Amino acid sequence: MWQAHNDADFPWRRTKDPYKILVSELLLRKTTRKQVSQIYDTFFSKFPTIEVLASSDEKVIKKAIKTLGIEHKRASALRKMAQIIMDSYGGKIPTKSEQLTSLPYVGRYTSNALMCLAYGQDYPLLDTNVVRIITRVFSLRSSRNRPRDDPQMWDFVSSLIPSKKARDFNLAVLDIASSICRANNPDCPVCPLLGICDYGIAGIRGLRRIRN
Repeated sequence: MWQAHNDADFPWRRTKDPYKILVSELLLRKTTRKQVSQIYDTFFSKFPTIEVLASSDEKVIKKAIKTLGIEHKRASALRKMAQIIMDSYGGKIPTKSEQLTSLPYVGRYTSNALMCLAYGQDYPLLDTNVVRIITRVFSLRSSRNRPRDDPQMWDFVSSLIPSKKARDFNLAVLDIASSICRANNPDCPVCPLLGICDYGIAGIRGLRRIRN
C-alpha cells in the first residue's frame, strides 16, 4: 500500500552517504525539493566532503545556495555544523541519534532522517505533511500548537512502520503527502489509503468533510 507510492526520484534518495543526506536535509528546509535538486550536483562538486565544507569561506557557500533563499543563515549553519563535526567527531558523521541532535540546527526530524535513510534504522519521520496524513487517515489530533513536536504523534507514526521497512514507508508517506494528500484539493479518489482514511471516505460518500 505505502511502498507503491515511493517513486519520486531525487538525488539524495540515490545515496546512503550520511554527509550528503545530512546536508540535503538542511538545504530542504523552507524550500522545495525541485530547487534543491537543481543545485545538488554543483554543491557537492564544490563541497565533496565535510572537511571541505568546514574549511570553506562562508561567502562561497552562500553563493552556492543563493537560489534557495535565506542563504546567509543556511551558509552559516552548514559551516558551523561541519566545523563541529570535524572538531568533535574527527570528520565522521555521528551514527547515534543523541549525537546528531547535539549538533546545531539538527533536530529530531533531521536526526531521524539520517538514522533511517543513511543507517537503515527503523526511525519515523514526522513533519507538517506527515501530520496532515495522520490527522486525515486516523482522525488523530494533537493538543499541541505544533503537532510535529508532539511525542505522542512521533510514537504513533513509529508504531505504523513495518519492521525493516522504515525507508520505504517514510518516503512513500512523504510522496503521498506531496502528490495526493495535499493541504488543498487532495486527490482522494486515487489515494492508496482511501480504504482506511476517515477524511477520504467522508468525502467520497458526500458527507461533511472532517476538519483538518
